[in-house]
Parts: sequence; C-alpha cells; structure tokens
Amino acid sequence: MRKLFISLMVVLFVAPFAGSAAHAQIFTPEYHKRDAGYLVISMSGGKSMKFKPIVLFYQSLDGSEHGTVRYDKPDLLNPLSRRPDFRDSDEIGVVVVRGLKPGRYVFDSFLTHWTNKSFDAHFKIPFEIRPGETTYVGNYRFVEKPGEGFTGFAQSRDVYFVVRDKSRRDIAIAQRKKDGARGPVNSMIPDVAQINSPLFKGEDAPILNP
Repeated sequence: MRKLFISLMVVLFVAPFAGSAAHAQIFTPEYHKRDAGYLVISMSGGKSMKFKPIVLFYQSLDGSEHGTVRYDKPDLLNPLSRRPDFRDSDEIGVVVVRGLKPGRYVFDSFLTHWTNKSFDAHFKIPFEIRPGETTYVGNYRFVEKPGEGFTGFAQSRDVYFVVRDKSRRDIAIAQRKKDGARGPVNSMIPDVAQINSPLFKGEDAPILNP
C-alpha cells in the first residue's frame, strides 16, 4: 500500500515535468562540507494560486553544481508541499535554505504546471556563495494576473514574480531552521531592470491575486 501511494504521488506531482530537460534536478542534494555557504530565498503566492509547483533552477557558472528551489501551495495530498513558514491575509510562503559549495551561480530557468500544461522561461540572475556566509537573494512573490487564459508563460500580462526585500523576516526564519543559515549575511537581491525579463518586477508592481 505504501509503495502504491508513493507511486501515485509521483504520477500526480512529478510526472507533469517529465518533458523538461531539467526535471531530474527537482530533488536537490545538500552540500555539507566545512566550507559550505548558504543560499536563502523566500517564495510565496496568494491563497487562490492555481499554478503548482513553482520551481527555480540554478547552476554554478562552471556547470559542476545544479539545484532547485521550489514552492508548492499547501496540499495534504501532495507529499512535496511544505508547511508554510509565513502566512498573511494575502500571502502564503516558505523560506528555502540551501547549503552550497562556494562559488558563483546563476538562476537560469523556471518551471511550473497549470491544468494540463507545463510552462517555462529562461533568464540570468547571478549570485555568489561565500564560505561560512549566507547569501540572501530576496522574496519571490508569484502573481497570477486574472484573464481569459494563459497564452504565454513569460508574458507579463499573464504571470510574474514581484521581487522584494523581506530579509528581516526571512533571515530570522532561515536561522531558526534545522541546519539553518549561518554567518554574515550578504544581500544579493537582483535589480529587476538588469534581468531584462517581463517575468520579474520590482516592489512597486501590483499584486493582483490574494
């Protein structure tokens, strides 16, 4: 029965990404050596969010390290969803901590699923991991703009991230976690204008869906 349940969960929540070249990286190993640094990012969405999961892919510039950060709307039937780290009247989200090998990295792609379709987008968001230190890259608040349908994932009139500085909240949560973030905190929140993608907007962008 347990094996049957696990198989069913894989079909429901992992199989939709089987067409992606990056789907094998959905499950991310941790780096636990003494020189590890820490990536901290928070990801969130509205209570009415329909897309799931929200997955950002990253890799080191030399191509030796790969991984993901993800947010799933809380769902008792989804074994990959996590208990929220924070909850407000119009937002639910998690703070993700990753122990990483020191070096220069880049977030380079994004994947999500809605009804019977998968969507992706590609971009470059650089960050650096330093030994024994924490790199904070911001809060990524996923917004779904209401409309007749979703005609193209990376079009700003459909969906986008609002990138915000929520470090006071996020770092406190990250440091309380088991194997949590440690050391000095380096803020590397990206300038959305330099990302040059309609998928990412600044703090003044409207948050349309509660």
